[in-house]
Amino acid sequence: MPLVLVAFILGTAASALAHRVNIFAWTEGNEVVAECGFNGGNKVKQGQIAVFDAATGAKLAEGRTDDFGVYRFPITAEGKAHGVRIVIKAGEGHQNDWTVEASELSGVQPAAPTSGAATPAVMSAVTAGTATASAQVQPTKKAEKTTAQQTAGISAEELQGIVNSALDAKLGPIRKELAEMRVARPSFSEIFGGIGWLVGLAGIALYFKGRRG
Repeated sequence: MPLVLVAFILGTAASALAHRVNIFAWTEGNEVVAECGFNGGNKVKQGQIAVFDAATGAKLAEGRTDDFGVYRFPITAEGKAHGVRIVIKAGEGHQNDWTVEASELSGVQPAAPTSGAATPAVMSAVTAGTATASAQVQPTKKAEKTTAQQTAGISAEELQGIVNSALDAKLGPIRKELAEMRVARPSFSEIFGGIGWLVGLAGIALYFKGRRG
């Protein structure tokens, strides 16, 4: 009977470790990207995600992961000010969370309502460039002046947005790797859990030693 108990404890601990759900998140543009998976490498498909204000606890967003274990949501003004805590529930009691600190969001512009159309200045510049390319005419001083005037219509904020988008495309994979490195380190709860597991094994060993004595 004691041997059966030991086998049950070891099997339960190994199973819990194998099915531990992991989550990490990083920023891409005006969005936070969260990725969730199990220790075995399987992704959390259709896992329940909830996003909370890290300071007030107010729920900011909720949804489910896709077939790749990914969930995206826009960064709001509240999230930028306080940071966000992302909670994943993968069923059967598997749950974990990840916090994106406000300092990580300080340089990000909060998502603004989209109208579905580009700004007149940007459309003007794009239209001018397309028309010039298709016509294949030799540029003249007058045409150059007109194009320069149209391009100058792009505001500093729009130009900054274009630059930020280009940077996010380059930095996104790096942010993801850094987030994965944070997941690889054991948490305090895992360390103490491991210590408790070892203490339990030591207790079982003492039990058998006492019976033999």
